[in-house]
Amino acid sequence: MQKKTTRAANTGSSKKQQTNSSISLVVHGSNNQICVDSRAIAKEFGRQHKNVLQTLDDLLADKTISRLESKPSNYIKRGKEYRRYELNKAGFLKAMPFIGGNKSREGQSRLVDEFLKMEEKLARQAKEREKLVCQIARLSGKDSRAILTDEIQKFIAYAKANGSNSADRYFCIITNAVHQTLVIVDPKSTQVRELMTAIQLSQLATFELIAAQVLTEGMEEQLPYKLIYQSLKVALNSQRVARTPLLEG
Repeated sequence: MQKKTTRAANTGSSKKQQTNSSISLVVHGSNNQICVDSRAIAKEFGRQHKNVLQTLDDLLADKTISRLESKPSNYIKRGKEYRRYELNKAGFLKAMPFIGGNKSREGQSRLVDEFLKMEEKLARQAKEREKLVCQIARLSGKDSRAILTDEIQKFIAYAKANGSNSADRYFCIITNAVHQTLVIVDPKSTQVRELMTAIQLSQLATFELIAAQVLTEGMEEQLPYKLIYQSLKVALNSQRVARTPLLEG
């Protein structure tokens, strides 16, 4: 399992400040599970590591902590191999009352604070990544939107030439029909594309191209404009996915 080690440390200028406030938390895998090393627990709680290991062994044996909440592993020190545990947040919170030590209260407070800080940092990073992916998706989706917009404008002129007195309304009607194929849209929502996820934007590009193709083929075949619009709705309905809400604006 791939992992990366992140130090939640005070970046103050003095070496003493860094040493006193440095706690090693490990972030595992694609789901960013935060874990703490049993050696860090021993240090923060003021206990010998071997005693912390014994406590964790007992908690695992009586199933106070599950195997999913802890991961046994080894580390090398001065050429020798030693045991350790990595506990996720649930495992650590369950173990805390049983660790003891002459700095138990301080250790609990500091480690819980570091877990919360790391969770906030990872959530912030995830939000930034989602924002970047969405920006890229919006840029890549501009071509499909431009194609559909062009075809809608042609369709409006086509409908007017064939007797429609309210053809201009098709711009909003067709745009909304495409959006409604994919997401649940509040009638009051504006800038719908800006509130879509990267996955939704990718799917939207496909639906926009489908709609544009239906309009193009209908006009080329000189079909009645109302029939073309009905054909567009049928084509979109055939592609309908499980609709999801928009992101919060």
